[in-house]
Amino acid sequence: MSTAVHLDAEDTSNYIKHTHANPIQRKLIDRFHKVVLQKIEDLHPKSFLDAGCGEGFVAGLITERVPDVQLTGFDFNPSSVELARKMNPTCTFAVASIFEIPFGSREFDVTGCFEVLEHQTDPAGALREMARVTSRALVLSVPHEPYFCLANAVRGKNLDIRPRGSDPDHKQFWTRKAFGEFVTTTCPDFRIHWLGGSLPWTICIATRK
Repeated sequence: MSTAVHLDAEDTSNYIKHTHANPIQRKLIDRFHKVVLQKIEDLHPKSFLDAGCGEGFVAGLITERVPDVQLTGFDFNPSSVELARKMNPTCTFAVASIFEIPFGSREFDVTGCFEVLEHQTDPAGALREMARVTSRALVLSVPHEPYFCLANAVRGKNLDIRPRGSDPDHKQFWTRKAFGEFVTTTCPDFRIHWLGGSLPWTICIATRK
């Protein structure tokens, strides 16, 4: 991997979030990962698609927790995908759009999508495409609003963004209940198996009917 590509990947908000040294932020992210990994382990996936995998941080945690899983990931950012490949040599990664996932219908047992949908202008289109390639379950996470914005505002972050405290790249702002309704409305062939989270994030498990 070239130094330039590596540095490009390190500039992403996902890389910064997962490597931030702030102890409170680290505790929140570690707690979030603990909840997500337990939910994924409980599903006993044989194959797992990490949609919007970023630099492969969550992919690495999943393969540690479920070592027999066949994990595939994709992201639109080539630099992030290259770093994900370096960090997770036993997994398969591709550069692709979440709106045109290059895999067959119901090809994956479980699909996960973490902190991606809130960045999309058409989250329903992205979710329908993920549902298409999934045979059994979706594991999804988004910011739990308004708590995500409030948490940022309290620590003086993004005070010039509206809603105050919001990430400037966020385009969707769901309460936990609203996100559950969004999932079932968008994917009528799925039902909510579990809707909870780890503040300041919502986590939703939806299973195919």
